[in-house]
Amino acid sequence: MIVNYESIIKILFATFIGGLIGFEREVINRPAGFRTHILVCVASAIVMDVNILLAATNINMDPTRLGAQVISGIGFLGAGTIIKEGPTVKGLTTAASLWSVACIGLVVGSGYYLIALITAIIMLITLKTFSQIEKKWTRAKRLFTLLITTDEAPERLGTVTLILGKYNCRIHKVTLSHEEAVSHTHIEIDYITPYGIKNMDIIHKLESLEGILKVELKQEETS
Repeated sequence: MIVNYESIIKILFATFIGGLIGFEREVINRPAGFRTHILVCVASAIVMDVNILLAATNINMDPTRLGAQVISGIGFLGAGTIIKEGPTVKGLTTAASLWSVACIGLVVGSGYYLIALITAIIMLITLKTFSQIEKKWTRAKRLFTLLITTDEAPERLGTVTLILGKYNCRIHKVTLSHEEAVSHTHIEIDYITPYGIKNMDIIHKLESLEGILKVELKQEETS
């Protein structure tokens, strides 16, 4: 049996790279963590390495064919990490990291270790450092919470979100509760306003709508 030491090195290096990215996801308790990222990276590296070995013995074989299938096929795994909660979508960053780790695995399988290492470092910086910058940027845009009391007509929530959309506000979370004694619906909605938009303009617009009984600004965060 011929031992291919280059392939073993690729597998070990892919384990290290996948573990680096996966550990960061594991620490912040994301759906795809340490083990998942290692498996994706190692599998991608193996596929690319075997593809290259097969292409070396078959002149008519395209050495990029299996790698292309990995890129398109990893989508199903990334989709499993995406969660939609009302208007909020979570898990996109983890899905992107899985796809990126698969790409890095292909690079490792091709034998370009330095490129893979530099890419992994950039990914770690992006996931760890840039997330803090993103949070500060979000706060700088101003996060607000409105408490809105309406009648029990089912279309009121749609009307409220439509108005926020017209002001280019980004909705983060919506909570509904019902007060059956007085037939009222309470809508608590978290949203971010773009620069130049005043909350009082939004409140006045909402108060002018049919079925809106009360609008109150609950909280405000500024940078």
